[in-house]
Amino acid sequence: MRALLLLLGFWISLAANAQGVSEHDMKAAYLYNFAHLFEWPESRRANFHICILGDEEVGAAMQGYDEKRVNGQRMVIARLSTTTPIRLCDILYVGAAAVGNLPKIRSMLGGQPTLTVADRAPLQSVAVALALENQHLMFDVNLEHCERASLKPKLIVLGLARLVRKAAEGEPKGSAVPR
Repeated sequence: MRALLLLLGFWISLAANAQGVSEHDMKAAYLYNFAHLFEWPESRRANFHICILGDEEVGAAMQGYDEKRVNGQRMVIARLSTTTPIRLCDILYVGAAAVGNLPKIRSMLGGQPTLTVADRAPLQSVAVALALENQHLMFDVNLEHCERASLKPKLIVLGLARLVRKAAEGEPKGSAVPR
């Protein structure tokens, strides 16, 4: 039942995109939904951190989600000005202004369970890439990055993704499967 409610909320947020909701509000809604639509490793922390780097407008839009709950944890929104605290993030959103930091971010995070989401970034650099296509906010999923971070997208995420990049046996690394 909870999955059905999340799906309904996700579709409502998609529909809102067509009704004049700002791009920043849509990105915030996607980040909130991603928190619920990925399977996370067991955590002993009291808070679930969604961090925003390089996009003040998305950071401002995320404030409306502050203190909601994710898997029993209180959601905390952190607007970052540097990459220094990223190891505390469960979800790290990298705005277009900070995409140049992705190699450094990847190195800093290693295999830590942080979902990296970026705006206008190459899919090979992140777990989820957001893109605006025909006035609709779309997303692509990189399963290799998810696996490296011990995160598992729920099937609904894969079904809603525009593109899923996977590296399966017998398939060249980086092949993409359109959805």
